Amino acid sequence: MIRTLIVHHVGLVGDLLANALDDQDDIHVINCVGSADAALDILATTRCDVLLVSYQLPDQAAIGLTRHVVQDHPGTKVIVTGLLESHTAILHCLEAGAAGYVQAEDSVEKLLSTIRHAARGEALVPPALAGALIARVAELKRLAIELNGYHDSSITDLAAELTAREREVLMLLGRGCSNKQIAEELVITVGTVKNHVHNVLDKLDVHSRKQAAMIARQLATGEPKADKGGRYTWHSHMGIDVKSRREAATML
Repeated sequence: MIRTLIVHHVGLVGDLLANALDDQDDIHVINCVGSADAALDILATTRCDVLLVSYQLPDQAAIGLTRHVVQDHPGTKVIVTGLLESHTAILHCLEAGAAGYVQAEDSVEKLLSTIRHAARGEALVPPALAGALIARVAELKRLAIELNGYHDSSITDLAAELTAREREVLMLLGRGCSNKQIAEELVITVGTVKNHVHNVLDKLDVHSRKQAAMIARQLATGEPKADKGGRYTWHSHMGIDVKSRREAATML
């Protein structure tokens, strides 16, 4: 049974949707509310498989509600209803985390199909929209490269070229340390630190300490492991162990 919550600012439309859905053997409408706040109150205490949200909610509340549900209720799939023929609006909803959408002129059969696909973790993407999605993914990738200064698909390979000392310097850059602080931590001169930082930037193919620090934080992942004395270490993809939860947190 697909437990469904309807959020629509027009009570009559919401009731008509609820009646249509309740006629289905595999769908149960748990409630029909008129605002994002009311929906969040219900989600806080009630399991919901699919959330139907009207795109026409006042103050663009549909997008905000979608983001909130995706973040705080990952088990609930959001479907945005009442969309007009606009690839921009559809992409906006999908980028917010919506699992599907139904346009204003679509049929009840299309709505039912979208609900069932979303509940199974599937998505219906018409060919016309697929092209726009592919273009948008390429655009986001290009923007990420421009902003970050590197291709994230090659981060691990680039980091593998670093020496053990350069990895230590990169870890400290990820913690926001200055050259002087790095020198004190590693017991080396500031001049030596500058040389290591130059080499790190060159090998990672980035142009600033900030970009290197972003890479360090992406690489600093891993599960903590306990030794025989019950002390924890976190091993990162850079091959460096950190010795405390606080130190690990600064790298994330």
